Amino acid sequence: MKTLLASGLLLALAAAPAMAGDPDFHAIVRSVETGYGVHRLNIPLFGLARFAVQVAQPEGVKDFDMAIFETPDGPPLDGSRFDAIMKQNGGGEWSPTIRVHSRRDHESTYIYVRPQGRDWRMIVATFEPNQTVLLDAKVDPEVLAHALDDPEHAGQALGSREH
Repeated sequence: MKTLLASGLLLALAAAPAMAGDPDFHAIVRSVETGYGVHRLNIPLFGLARFAVQVAQPEGVKDFDMAIFETPDGPPLDGSRFDAIMKQNGGGEWSPTIRVHSRRDHESTYIYVRPQGRDWRMIVATFEPNQTVLLDAKVDPEVLAHALDDPEHAGQALGSREH
């Protein structure tokens, strides 16, 4: 029993840095919550998933965070409103990189990037009719480029990845 308790405590302490995340992302999430009256959904065992990603770093992802908002009345944001939130909370460092809109499905996806040392920080925002998802990821750009160059092998078993 003591071993189990000690193991649990060590895991919790190791996962604590994983919970820190990017301050810009947390400010963006708070702006969405307060400005549009939506609340981030709780994802069970999400901290454990973040810890596993930090250890394994699949396809060059070194850390990630995610916020999911149920939006039964439609997405609370449009592109220009979200751009304003990114400018307000990102200090002008975020560059809008990709924007995709589907008129048929009424969905939009925006990707913003900024350098962070040797890595990139990416925010992917997906606006669907009943759900808005924000994903923050710290990625190794070289590994990401390799995965994009060879999409058939991207996402294979972690042990088979070559650099």
